Amino acid sequence: MRNSDGFSWPETILALSITFIIATTLLPLLNNMQVQLEDKKRKYHASVVMLEAAKKYVTETSLNGSVDIEKVTYAYEIHNHQICVYYEGMREEKSKCVTFSN
Repeated sequence: MRNSDGFSWPETILALSITFIIATTLLPLLNNMQVQLEDKKRKYHASVVMLEAAKKYVTETSLNGSVDIEKVTYAYEIHNHQICVYYEGMREEKSKCVTFSN
């Protein structure tokens, strides 16, 4: 009987091909999930800024301003009974607006 000294050339190529196919399938999926998670986190931060803007509007009648959270600037404006927050999303500029009544 002959001892095996490791994998043969075709076995190695097959294993590498399978690994490459799996990696090229999963990496874009992982990247897309990270982008979606970051967008949701920034949308949450926009909601927090909106709440702070509403508090300032009630206490100081402040109509606009900005807040920096995790190196992202969230600018807010209050006009026509509407609070809008503008911020940089992962792929484009985004805004979130809510209408309120006095």
